[in-house]
Amino acid sequence: MKKLLLVLVLLCMTLAFGSLIDDVKQRGVLRVGQDAGYMPLYGTNPDGDRIGLEVDILKKMAEILDVKLEFVVVNWDGIIPALVSNKFDIIWSAMTITPERALRVNFTDPYLTVGQIILYNTNKYELPPTEEDLNDPDVKIAVQLGSTGAEAANRLLSEAQIFMFETIDEAAFQVASGRADAMIFDSIYARFMAKKYDQLEVTEDLLTREDFGVAIPKGDFETLQWMNTFIQWIKTTGTLQELQDYWFVEYEPEF
Repeated sequence: MKKLLLVLVLLCMTLAFGSLIDDVKQRGVLRVGQDAGYMPLYGTNPDGDRIGLEVDILKKMAEILDVKLEFVVVNWDGIIPALVSNKFDIIWSAMTITPERALRVNFTDPYLTVGQIILYNTNKYELPPTEEDLNDPDVKIAVQLGSTGAEAANRLLSEAQIFMFETIDEAAFQVASGRADAMIFDSIYARFMAKKYDQLEVTEDLLTREDFGVAIPKGDFETLQWMNTFIQWIKTTGTLQELQDYWFVEYEPEF
């Protein structure tokens, strides 16, 4: 009897408060949490506009929902607490699905699969460095605070000196300037940075394989189902592939 009453109470609460999708449509604005930049997935152009593959996906979502799109930019290590405290509605920000993060948020189905890779300075290494080369007390590794790249570096390169930075751009600059020897980060961004700096290259083999998902507040299964349907739709209609072809192949960045 008590269990039945509890189920009825929870159901009434769900009906009373509605879903996040309902709130977004009523408000007329979808608030999206991202950190500063992770091109070519998201970032800011010289005019101050948000651009990138994920930005274009979100524009399509806002069009379907018939709402405006608002980006809330926060530091990466504070992005989940900001979602939990209702600073924005969702995190669509190249976030790797992990069990630890799933304790605090609900994740959608994956929309992209990537992996951690080594970004290195060719002035330091003539040949691509291996894990063994980097796992040395004299080697300096740059990573972003709170990233899965930082987790991979701590796990795989425990003998090296590991330096944390607030943004991925800061970490990449440390390698480009020679202050760090290498960086561990997602393959998409690492390859993008290799285009930006002539002295940077990436290794061919991935250190890990990871899935990106959208994070939403805990307990909102109606919104989770809608988001999964949207992700399936951009895949089956070819929308995602079309955007990948542009942002990963055709796009020429302005540095």
